[in-house]
This record gives sequence, structure tokens and C-alpha cells, in this order.
Amino acid sequence: MPVHGSEWFAVLPDSAAAQDCAASLAARPGADVALRHASGRPCLIGAFTAGAPVCAVAGPVRVAVIGCCPVTAAGLERRAARLTGLGLADELVAGLPGSFHLVTAVDGEVRVRGDAAGMRRVFHTSVGASAVAADRADLLAVWHGSEVDLDRLMVRLLQSTSPVLSGSMWRNVHAVPPGYAADLPANGPVRLTRWWRPPEPVMDLWEAAPLVGRALAEAVACRTRAGETIAADLSGGLDSTPLCFLAQSAVQDGGGRLVTVRTGVDQADHDDEQWASKAARLLTGDHLVLAPGSVPGRYAGVAEPVTGLDEPLGVITTVRRDVAVAALLADHGARVHLTGHGGDEVTFVPPCHLHDLVRARPLSWWSRLREYRALARWPLAASLAALAEHRSYPGWLASQADLLTAPHPLRYRPELGWEGPMRLPSWAHPDVAAALGPMLRRAAADARPLAGRRAQHQIAAVIHDSAADLRQLQRLTARHGAAVHAPYLDTAVIDACLATRLDQRARPGAYKPLTVAAMAGRVPEQCLRRTTKGEFSSTLFEGLRRHRDQLVALADGSRLAALGLADETALRRACLRTPAQADPGGDLELFAAMENWLRALPAPDHERRP
Repeated sequence: MPVHGSEWFAVLPDSAAAQDCAASLAARPGADVALRHASGRPCLIGAFTAGAPVCAVAGPVRVAVIGCCPVTAAGLERRAARLTGLGLADELVAGLPGSFHLVTAVDGEVRVRGDAAGMRRVFHTSVGASAVAADRADLLAVWHGSEVDLDRLMVRLLQSTSPVLSGSMWRNVHAVPPGYAADLPANGPVRLTRWWRPPEPVMDLWEAAPLVGRALAEAVACRTRAGETIAADLSGGLDSTPLCFLAQSAVQDGGGRLVTVRTGVDQADHDDEQWASKAARLLTGDHLVLAPGSVPGRYAGVAEPVTGLDEPLGVITTVRRDVAVAALLADHGARVHLTGHGGDEVTFVPPCHLHDLVRARPLSWWSRLREYRALARWPLAASLAALAEHRSYPGWLASQADLLTAPHPLRYRPELGWEGPMRLPSWAHPDVAAALGPMLRRAAADARPLAGRRAQHQIAAVIHDSAADLRQLQRLTARHGAAVHAPYLDTAVIDACLATRLDQRARPGAYKPLTVAAMAGRVPEQCLRRTTKGEFSSTLFEGLRRHRDQLVALADGSRLAALGLADETALRRACLRTPAQADPGGDLELFAAMENWLRALPAPDHERRP
């Protein structure tokens, strides 16, 4: 799949050692020095194809905001004038909506941070005596001459990757965890500073809902420019439908236009069409309904390497559809495509929230346990045993090292751990488990959870996983047309949602009570009554029927197998069989993502076995 253009930026400290780095970066095609230190040396260099950063200078302070944020240069300058030190840099963007990077330089030292979700990542490396940070790991890898890190490749084979194991796919290129900032001193190593933690879930629903509604409305509005067209998914679900009504309000205020898009479902008993049509009748704008088969289906073209990715893309099997829709929406005048992805992550609570409720709100867990037992057929004894288990995060993580090749837990057995079960795919080489086990135990020894409660930790981890795919999908779709944006994953929206009490984010007999309460008065009441969620496993089976040859093509001469990470026989067997309903293609999705990414890289990176 050819791609054109590439947006990137790099940040350098104010030092003589960084000058060679600056000269090399500034010589890249399309590069521009957007911000300079007080000394005149480059601070921020990049190719800003989606829009120039907002920059400000106030005395010794230099500031840049890169991405989606409503702040103006004058407003940023006023904020910068009040800054008294690099340690207070976060105050520069306090209360601002959107999804963006923040670069702050004071007296030659630099701090760069992204967002809480991971839509705006930061990576760093050292070249000679100089540290440099960037928003792309592959940029630093090419510049540094780094090779793919085979340990990271092994870690990515896990179907649920722990945050303590996540990182850059390249040797000598380090990932800054979401919620952390990287400090680049004039001389010395990079220091990480944590600026975000999941909030404590202490707010009542009636108190939190208005905050969620306002945060989501501002997240949509800051992506809308006066007089422009904005596109939004309209599946009929309780994630996409609110975005459409919020977008309608935003474009009406600015004299713009709304275009909604959805793919028709060729199933008589599927109720997405009913709810989407009901919402469309209440929305002003153009409503595009793509007939089934009019855009590429799942697995279409998955054997064709997708270039320009700095890590494997988990949604690689639907990329052909995504870029086709991006081009279609661009033809209708849209540059932004709002998606409801992320809505589930920030509003649902995982089953392990029962473990938290037993300890924090002992009067509220029994009715919720009864609901889970009725829906998932959990045995009472197993349920009570799972609730009584009290391992710390390091202890739970270490226990997963012995389960990497164990069967997946049965659907009717409760899983209330800190994260999802860590399992290797059926096609992984036996040596992988032997290498990953000790690695996992070492990581567990110093592991710290993202939050003190299991549910908040797991939600934050799932948000990071989702953002890892969406940030790359945003880049790809921007190159082909309208860029995908996920307002639910803006930091302000995450904060408002996660601050809501766990027992009120999920209630027996209620579907997405937080979303319904937050959108009251913003979305017509009849559109908030839905209590079902669309099920799309049929697209997987139809995609396999039409495009199994793509998977077989990836398996033939597999680079994963050449690296000793995949068993060739097991891999081919997995590509030829049709997965059972209980296993909706997870092994195949993982294989396609990993293999496609490896094939998009220059061959010398993979010619040596680990």
C-alpha cells in the first residue's frame, strides 16, 4: 500500500552536542525549525503536514503545542508568561481540551509530553552526547541506525501485553509511557516525570455526568473549524451516535457541515440499521450509507506491506476499508473523521471491578455478581474464590509466566485479575515461552500498577492498547484522506469518565449508564434508549472466505518463522482453519499484524535468527 508524505517532529536540548543532530534533522524533506531556544539553537524541528504547531515565547520560556488544541499563540504566550519553572510546565495547558503534544523549554532544558491515552507518544534516544526526543520511534531508529529489538517482538506475541513490557520496537530507542514527560537536560541522560495518573473513582454519577458531557462536547468542538465539513461514524451505537449530535452542534455554531457514514449490514436481525436510521432522521447533514461489499472487507490486501508504521498495527486486517472510507470522506470535503472507538474503554468497567467493590463498597457487589453469574454462567464457588484472591500486581504478573501456553480460560470461569490472561498464540514457536517466562518474572519484580485499584489499572492498560492502534490509524488515514480522530481518548474525557464511581459506571439492568446520563439534553432521548450492541463476527468469517489467500501468502516465507518466533507447521494450520466462534480470530489478527509489519521493513533487519 503506497503512502505519501510523513508527519514527524523532534525535540532537542540547548547544547552544542545537539547541533549535528539538528542539522541532520533540518535537512530532511519538508523539515522546518518551528521553535528555537533563547540561544538561537533549534528546539523543535519537524514536518508538520497536518498543521503548524502553536508556539509562544515569553522571556526565557519557549512553548509549543502540537496537535488538536484550541489554544491560540496569544493565549499560549499569556500562559507562558506566568511559568516560573520547568516543573510547572503542565500548568501551560491546564483545562485545555484536545489531543496534543506539549514542548516546553526553560533556560536550555526541555520537557516534552504527550497525552494520557497514548495517542500522542514520545520516544527518545541518544546520539553521541546529545539526547533527542520525537513522536515517532522509527524516525529515531533510522537516524540512530537501530535494528528491531527481538525481545520486543517476542513480547508482542502475547495476546495481552502488560504495560510493564510495552516499549519501542527498536534497540536503543526508548518509549516514554503515556502519562509521563521526558526531560532533556543540556547535558546528561533523559529523565522521566509522571504527570498523569488515573483518577480515583469517587464521584457520583449525577456529579460526573455533566463533566463527561462537557469534556466530550469540547473534544468534538476543538476538532471543528469554522465553515468546514466534519465527518462522523453513525453506526447507531451509544458511542458513535453522541459524537454525531455533538458534531452537529459544533458545525452549526461555526457554519460548517456534517457528513455521517456507516456501512450497511446484510443481516435481517441486526439492529444497528434501525438505530442508525432513527438518529439520521434527527440529524442535519449528508448521510452516507455504504452498501455491503462496496468497500474492502476484512483481510483484504493484508499480505501487502503497509509502510510508515513504527510498530505492528493490531487493526491491520481492516486497514484497506479504513483508508477507502478516508478517501471517500475527503471527496465529500471532510478532513476529520470522528470515530466512537475508545467509548467502550472509558465507560465500561471490566469484571475485575467486582474485586474492587468487595473491598471498597461491600454492600454493592452482590447484585452485580448475580448479574455476571446469570450472563456468563459463573459457578458460585469459583466466583467467591476469585473475589477472595488478593495477590499484588507483581505477584499476579509473575504468575502469568507459568501460563503462557496454557489454554485460554473458559468463558464461564471468572477472570478477575489485574489484566487479561497472557497467552501466546497457537502458532508461536515453543522456544518463545521458554524465553518470555524469565523476562516476565524479571519485569514483575519491579512492576508498579497504573492505579491502586484493579479496574482502574486494567482500564488504563486497555486505553493504552487501543490508542496504540488508533494513533497509527490516524496517520494512515490522514495520508489518504480524512484523518480518524477518537475524542473519547482525549485526556479530559478519560479523567471525567474514570473519576466516576465503579458501581455507578455499571449497574444491573442498565446499558452504559454514564454515557446516557452524560448525553441527556445533548442527544435526543429516543436515541439513548438502546440496550444492545452490534456483533460483527460475521465480517471475520466472510473475510476469511474471501481473502484466506492473503493469510496463506503471509505464512509462506514467514519472517516470524525465519526469526524462530513462529512454528511454520502450526502457522500454516492456523491460516487454513476457520476459528471457532469462541475464538474470533485473535491468533490470526496477531499474526497478520506482526508479519505485515516485518515485511514492510528492510530485509536485513530480519535475516538473523535470535
